[in-house]
Amino acid sequence: MKLNPILLTLTAFLGHLPLHAESLTITGNATGLLKETVSDLKSGKDGTGLTQEVELPEFTRGAYYRPHSASTAAGNRVEAVAFTSIAELEAYQPSKTRKAHNKVQEGQFILLELKDGRYLALLPMTSEKVYGQFFLKDGKLLLKTGNFGTDAVNGEIPLICWAYGESPYSATEAVWKQVFASGYVAAQPRASKTYPEEPYGYLGWCSWEFYKTKISEKIISDAFHTIEDNSAPIRWLMVDDGYLDEKGRKLISFGVDKKKFPNGWDPIMDLKDPEKIKWVGVWRNFGGYMSGVSSANTMKDLKPYLKPVKKKGTVMAYGGKEAANAFYDAMVSDTKESGFNFVKVDFQARTFDHYKGMPDPIGAMRANNEALENATHKMGIPLLNCIAQHNINSLQTKYSTLTRSSPDYNQSDKDKNKCNTYQSFANHLWMGQTVWGDLDMFHTHDERDVKPMAIARAISGGPVYISDEPSKIVPEVLVPFAYEDGKLLRTAAPATLLPESFFIHPFRDENVFRVIAPMEDGVAAIALFNFTEGGKALSGGFNTKDYTYAGELLQPNTGAWSSPEEGLVVYDREAKSAVDLADGFTTEIPNFDAKLFLLYPKTNGWAVIGRTDKYLPAVAVKVKSADNDQIVFTLKESGPLAIWSEKGAPKMEGATFKSIGENLYFADLPVKAGELEVTVTR
Repeated sequence: MKLNPILLTLTAFLGHLPLHAESLTITGNATGLLKETVSDLKSGKDGTGLTQEVELPEFTRGAYYRPHSASTAAGNRVEAVAFTSIAELEAYQPSKTRKAHNKVQEGQFILLELKDGRYLALLPMTSEKVYGQFFLKDGKLLLKTGNFGTDAVNGEIPLICWAYGESPYSATEAVWKQVFASGYVAAQPRASKTYPEEPYGYLGWCSWEFYKTKISEKIISDAFHTIEDNSAPIRWLMVDDGYLDEKGRKLISFGVDKKKFPNGWDPIMDLKDPEKIKWVGVWRNFGGYMSGVSSANTMKDLKPYLKPVKKKGTVMAYGGKEAANAFYDAMVSDTKESGFNFVKVDFQARTFDHYKGMPDPIGAMRANNEALENATHKMGIPLLNCIAQHNINSLQTKYSTLTRSSPDYNQSDKDKNKCNTYQSFANHLWMGQTVWGDLDMFHTHDERDVKPMAIARAISGGPVYISDEPSKIVPEVLVPFAYEDGKLLRTAAPATLLPESFFIHPFRDENVFRVIAPMEDGVAAIALFNFTEGGKALSGGFNTKDYTYAGELLQPNTGAWSSPEEGLVVYDREAKSAVDLADGFTTEIPNFDAKLFLLYPKTNGWAVIGRTDKYLPAVAVKVKSADNDQIVFTLKESGPLAIWSEKGAPKMEGATFKSIGENLYFADLPVKAGELEVTVTR
């Protein structure tokens, strides 16, 4: 069928004077990348030089991803907003949960559901020369592209990628394939990179949310001992902000504040134990520290590579790849030589503000991103990107596999945590093509929101770590995440929203939002969240069609899963019950609560539910074979086991199964480290 075209009218400005005007039409091709060749393109006061109107095909609804912070690239604040027209989007006013989240400029991704039922994904491009963003004005969608500096831009520049698909997931995957193949950016597909199982495949603890910057050698050492005395299998610890050698929020050196850490890092590293807290990580600031690097810094080897920026007394790595490589090699070398096993590099996008108004801000950011990726990769230091959701950073993830997908968790701000949760799962749609999302830490002792926060992290597929004051850690919350050695039970792809949940207002309207993730053996996890402001319990559910989307989240993507011929079993982990999915499943979700379900395909009347003491019981199981009489599978660690059997009670040597209704049977196997091969007959 003939596709509705997108017409882009390009008008370039030097100050207020148009350089040229030109129309570009996106044809009926399923995917595409628009480019422009420019000559002496200068950026205006807003940092951009090209302004383009984007005329969209007819659509029924959309999701517009924009930073809700006050200035360009200010934080972990890229958030999706639902709309039905550009005029409605431009006039967007948030509900009380989102409070001041009313900014709709600087968009970086759009998902549209078209009138014909297909989906369209649009992503502004960046390169070594320019950075593109969406803006709204007078009911029009605009694309603005520039370098935010004083140098003129010449030559070919990318503008925007687009792709159509039969689902949000296929459209987004297709647009990212254009990104990866474009040659303008460094980002690589998630599947081409290795998830850092050590340490992020294990439970962890971070100093930030409880201690903030008030840390010291004694505080971190005491935390070590208290955590190790807890029965939760926490295996790593992250030293966050508060230790650096800085003055006036400017970096003096990559070393430590001698008043807080008089003996350097040795006393902390001496506490590492292969059987307990095995790995220790550290927080770094992408720009050195909050206000950059002090001109009075003590890093003599870096002097040739640090140049003054507009902020008085501040210098930054500037001068192309050589300067960037020198700075980040020094940062990562200090990290490794100090004994740290991994690093979180924060304020990545915020560092852009230091470079604005210099000759080539975009070139500096590109060089810095690549230098950090290269340094951590070659030195074997796993990298967690933070405040890096903007395309200027996110399109440069060449080796790193983790990026924060929301702002910080905040124990005292229930509304913020609701926003963070929805934001993360919406962001995983586009971020998940190149990285796994990090939902940040949470507190196990916060009875008010611990259940939905735990469910969100269990299904996310990303890291799981906490920030309780160590003596307040509740092990019962953490044990269901992991095996006895702290190894997490993780999904096979980052969890994201089911299609209709991209196009709702999850707080002000009475809508449950739904999240899905795939696992091995064709099992899917679905979580239902009721975060609405009305305070009422709401009904929510899912059906067989929802199950099929899980397959599209995998990399490589072989397409949506088929509906199993025998049907699906729905397991409620909290209630420890199982029912046939049949025509659909509905349940009631209390306000500010969540429920987690697993959907298992029936195979010859079997479904191995798995470890009933875990949030994701199916991850503990790998089925080897199944026929009408028996099923053979491996338990990755022995423990309480549930099996669904349609054709009679299961039998197993050395264990007794108890019927708990609806063809569900339970065997109380002892928790024991090591794989266990199991044969069950009936």
